[in-house]
Amino acid sequence: MKNPTVLSCNTIAEAVYEITDLLQKYPLNYGHGIQTSIDEAAYLVSFVVGLPPDFDGQSAAQLLDQAEIDRLQVFLHKRIFSRTSLAYLLGETLFLGMKFYVNEHVLIPCSPIAEMIDDRFFPWWPDKLSVRRILDLCTGSGCLGILAALEFKDSQVDVSDVDPQALQVASKNIAFHGLESRINAVLSDVYEQLPGDQYDIIVANPPYVPVSEQSDLPSEFSHEPAHALFAGEDGLDIAKRIIFGASQFLEQKGILVLEVGQSALALQAQFPLYDFMWHELEHGGEGICVLTYDECKQIFETNSVE
Repeated sequence: MKNPTVLSCNTIAEAVYEITDLLQKYPLNYGHGIQTSIDEAAYLVSFVVGLPPDFDGQSAAQLLDQAEIDRLQVFLHKRIFSRTSLAYLLGETLFLGMKFYVNEHVLIPCSPIAEMIDDRFFPWWPDKLSVRRILDLCTGSGCLGILAALEFKDSQVDVSDVDPQALQVASKNIAFHGLESRINAVLSDVYEQLPGDQYDIIVANPPYVPVSEQSDLPSEFSHEPAHALFAGEDGLDIAKRIIFGASQFLEQKGILVLEVGQSALALQAQFPLYDFMWHELEHGGEGICVLTYDECKQIFETNSVE
């Protein structure tokens, strides 16, 4: 039987179209940063030939050598038959047009909180109010903390994670973006090992998938770190800890930006007397709530940690 991943292309453009066609023949999931088969094909080809992902038409006409074709075939075979996301195979991905290093100790960057950072947390944070300190909880690759540091150029940022191997990836990304002087990586189980500073903004993309849904996820998710995906029966084990502890680490004018995805209804049901503010996202995504210092304190004072 002919190997379905053997390529017959000669040019970069032909490789993109042929790989796109092959990818579309298999039940692959593209929910990890790169959203379509043609975008994934273009990124793979650009990576192998050493071009930027937005290479131009002149570059697309370039001929491939046999070594490049062989490398494309190896990556393509692994992508199709191991169902490993392309970012893990390449060790990098694009997020908001920026490169981030990744491995299987971190989730692939795709949080819609990035849209809020790009909008400077409008309308939740006043335009004229400066941002002095930011905390990125459950940071993984460090992407949200890095984006926040780049957007709020006068801020100092702490990024924290419970997994030391994830923090190694975050530290690599911090160095790659030249932010070692402004971002501090902290090994911490939520707030437990933090030094006790107060923050203007806390962003958190914790694990929030109920463990009961593990078998329903596409195969690509099996390569991601389980502790960064699953959080108890309702998906809220970590999210509730973040909410209950936030008022101790927020300035009185501060806000908590928390992503819980499809567990939003479960969070609302957990606190039926409290009306959460859910941010409307322009570019897709769901389940991001914004809580003020006063709201976090009220929830903490009127509820007990289970």
